[in-house]
Amino acid sequence: TVSWTAVTNPMYAIGYVVKYSTDSGTETDPPSDAMKRSGITATSTTLTGLQSGTTYYVWVAAEILGAGVQGNYSMRMPNPGPPTNLVISPPSGSCDQLMVTWT
Repeated sequence: TVSWTAVTNPMYAIGYVVKYSTDSGTETDPPSDAMKRSGITATSTTLTGLQSGTTYYVWVAAEILGAGVQGNYSMRMPNPGPPTNLVISPPSGSCDQLMVTWT
């Protein structure tokens, strides 16, 4: 899951565009072949189909009210790496499931 802070002037923002790639692109410009998710109205989204052990770079931009107009992309964000403080435990009353939590 990728999350970000909402735009400071949401009056004209109708959603967000998220692009992600294994290519680092530039700080504020994703590569042209980056995967794209648009129409996101929340301040987080789950990226699926990612490969374990692979570094991904993520850019987020606000979709501005108008005919497909889009704001500038945020600075790229590399993935945070493997989880820490991993805890695996059975949920209360279950003997065929495990709960995994981390920070």
